[in-house]
Amino acid sequence: MPARITTFLINVLCLSILMVTPVLAAAAEQVNTNSTGEGLLPALPAVQVEAQRIAPTTGTTILDREMIEDLPVRNGSVNELIGIVPGTQYSEEYNSSYLGGEIFPPPVSVSGSRFYDNSYTIDGLNNKSILNPAGDLPDNAYTLPGYPQKQFLNSRLIEEITVYNSNIPAEYGGFTGGHIDVKTVEATPEFWGQLSYRTTNDSWTEFHLDPEKKEDFFKAENSRYQPEFEKHDFGLILNAPLSNDTVFLTAYQKILSRIRLNHIDGPVTLNRERENVLLKATHDFPSNARISFSGLYSPTTATLYLDNVRGSRYAINQDTYSFNLQLEKTLPAGTVTAQAGYSKQRVKRQSPTDKYRWDADDIEGGMGNLAYAQDELLGKLDFMLRTVHWGATNHRIKVGLEAKHSSLLYQRRKGSHYYYGTVEDPLTTCLPEDDACVNGEEYLKNRTVYLAAKDTSTSTDLGFYLQDSMVWKRIELFPGVRISHSNLTNKAQIAPRLSSSLDIFGDGSTVLFAGRNRYYTSTLLEQGHYSYSSQTRAGSMDDWETTSVRDFVDKDIEAPYADETTVGIIQKLFGGEFKAQYIQKDHHKEFARTSEKSSETYLDENGDQKTITHYTYYLNNNGRSEYESILISWQRSWARHYFEANGNWQISTSSNNDYSGFFDEEDATETYWYEGKEYFKYEMPKSDFNRPVVLNFIYRCKLPYAISFTNTTKYRGKYWRLKNSGERQASLLNPEQATDPFIYQKVKAKSALTFDWNLRWQVPEFSRFDVVLNLDVLNVFNKKIKIRDYGGEYELGRQFWAGIDFNF
Repeated sequence: MPARITTFLINVLCLSILMVTPVLAAAAEQVNTNSTGEGLLPALPAVQVEAQRIAPTTGTTILDREMIEDLPVRNGSVNELIGIVPGTQYSEEYNSSYLGGEIFPPPVSVSGSRFYDNSYTIDGLNNKSILNPAGDLPDNAYTLPGYPQKQFLNSRLIEEITVYNSNIPAEYGGFTGGHIDVKTVEATPEFWGQLSYRTTNDSWTEFHLDPEKKEDFFKAENSRYQPEFEKHDFGLILNAPLSNDTVFLTAYQKILSRIRLNHIDGPVTLNRERENVLLKATHDFPSNARISFSGLYSPTTATLYLDNVRGSRYAINQDTYSFNLQLEKTLPAGTVTAQAGYSKQRVKRQSPTDKYRWDADDIEGGMGNLAYAQDELLGKLDFMLRTVHWGATNHRIKVGLEAKHSSLLYQRRKGSHYYYGTVEDPLTTCLPEDDACVNGEEYLKNRTVYLAAKDTSTSTDLGFYLQDSMVWKRIELFPGVRISHSNLTNKAQIAPRLSSSLDIFGDGSTVLFAGRNRYYTSTLLEQGHYSYSSQTRAGSMDDWETTSVRDFVDKDIEAPYADETTVGIIQKLFGGEFKAQYIQKDHHKEFARTSEKSSETYLDENGDQKTITHYTYYLNNNGRSEYESILISWQRSWARHYFEANGNWQISTSSNNDYSGFFDEEDATETYWYEGKEYFKYEMPKSDFNRPVVLNFIYRCKLPYAISFTNTTKYRGKYWRLKNSGERQASLLNPEQATDPFIYQKVKAKSALTFDWNLRWQVPEFSRFDVVLNLDVLNVFNKKIKIRDYGGEYELGRQFWAGIDFNF
């Protein structure tokens, strides 16, 4: 039987099993309940599986600790866990078969947003990074790679994740996408602990490769290919109550990866490490008050080599720590919560100072040391009033204030150079300490200069919100407003929020809901004012002359915002809950990049005229995007089982991929042709995070003999990428364009269906420990899924992760 047919039948069979398992399990439950004969499987006590709760008006999905423990994952990051939430999408390049040794979180889009426009909090403290969050090039000489989050929290340390994708309350701000709130594991009055370990390696992984790339992949002569790796994830949690009123928790978690590479320097090992050190303490006062303190330290390390460059080993380290103090007090009028927090993030690169390109096969050196830093001080005060009865209505009002001071540092302590352009001359004479010159042989005539620099930026953001939860008969209204101000824009940002619901029959069986909201994202502090220049020299003994200068500067920008409209229905159906929702979002004033060019003419010491070309780059607010989506979900939990099916259809257009993409005012009037129609460039479909159809199926069950099983099935529908044909056609919409617009063709990308499994077995009566063995199987049926239309790149095939937990 052909392999395709076999795979198709296996997938159909598994989907069939997935759909009928709840029915069969319910029947088995009935047999166990009504039978007492010998030899039957022992009946387990009924366990209610509360896996997800989707709130009707706030577009909220909650992943509790039990769900988090049971979900199959690779590296255990927050972004991996929320991939089952409707309306979330990963990049098409996520999970490449070339990069199996990487451990850092994948970027994720929520409700069509750019992946860096989501907001993250840990225990209410801001976890959103502004250090080049869209940067993904570790070998860029003048920037460092960044991530949308400051701290990467391991799933073992997470108590609960709440994902807000629409109708988000006014108490949350600083995003145009979604808000992801993470609560760390709770300190409790009982003494308990956990020692955990899980691992995988290349021999437990199937690689799907283009035959033309297979030889290069297994040679692994550059870091783009990772055929040999091993990963280890281990940690310890210890909860120790100090008294009836005071509890203390400490935890350490680490995931590391070792990647072996056949570099030009010889066999080398690349390291990837993520660590979390968590301290929590809580004290309850007799006067209905609680004070909580937490500290989180999250260092990460990555060692790398420049491809085919000798002596190029470098490291990128990020050290982030945060402190969070919270006081909660219950008063006769309501509950007041005060919070003070501080976080410090440091990212630095340690690398050889200069790089020399003698010829295509003889390159040595590095990019120089570079550092970023972000400090943030936060204060919040929230007051939730007790329910107030006004006439026939009930009100629950919440009001809050927030102040945040942020600072950013860009620093290169020592200048760095990249030399190139070899001139071979047996008469070459070198100046002392000129490493770009070899006496009697050759010298390098061109260089790029990265000067030593230090630049700081600061911002102060103030926020105020007021929201109400109002109930009148079968109607609920959630009006609110958030007002914020930043000294970077010197302009107040008013974000009204309004959502509502109607319980049609008054019994919760049918609920209609709708909302109209505005969200502002935080302004982006760029890497600072920095520059680099190009220079040349006429001979090895001559002075260097500057030919061009590239400046990256800050200019006045506004905070991007999004307007959202949503309607939906929640219906009790087949013993579960069905939800359908339409979301439409218009994103305005998004960040893009622009440039200006100018020339400077001068006379050198010999009286010759020289010209320096200046290129100035800065952010603007010309970006825009639109998003439409229909989200659906149905979920049901019963006895020892939980099943959910969810999915979304979406269409999303965007003027530029991220803030590094150029989009000037002139670009807004430029067009392109596609399938016989002419469109403006900002109407172009997003090139990533834009699968039209994504479906998730989640099934969890608690089986006899203390075995649990979780299956997650993800279907990503086919779609069409736009590809420039290179041909042009005269414009009808804007005939004044400098050149005729290009004609684009569509290129089909195939659909993808993957199954991921998690199996857990609690070993009976093992010493004094509660021992749990767990196994994650990713891409169970080893599906071959192409990532790119070019380059021969596929997703990872089947991969096993094995682990053990000692609970005491």
